[in-house]
Amino acid sequence: MTFTATLPHSFQVIAGQDIDLFPVSSDLTVAQAADRLQFSENHLSDLLNAGLIASRLENGKRLVPLSCLLEYEQMRKGRRAWLKEQVCENQEMGFYD
Repeated sequence: MTFTATLPHSFQVIAGQDIDLFPVSSDLTVAQAADRLQFSENHLSDLLNAGLIASRLENGKRLVPLSCLLEYEQMRKGRRAWLKEQVCENQEMGFYD
């Protein structure tokens, strides 16, 4: 199947790379979700068990709603940005040599 789409200017496709498309309302397997986050399945399972990312069981398989995964990614980006800002402020104050 071939898709044709207009992509945002900032979107870059690297030759030879696969692109997976999922509806936002879809559910991902633990393996798919871990791959998207670039986490091991064990690490993702720890996050799921801790309730940091929502999941559900269906027919004995654990599924992660894509919308919940996207929310977690945004939260993670926000935390990283805040941390980077704190490091820059501390550097400006001379706390790092």
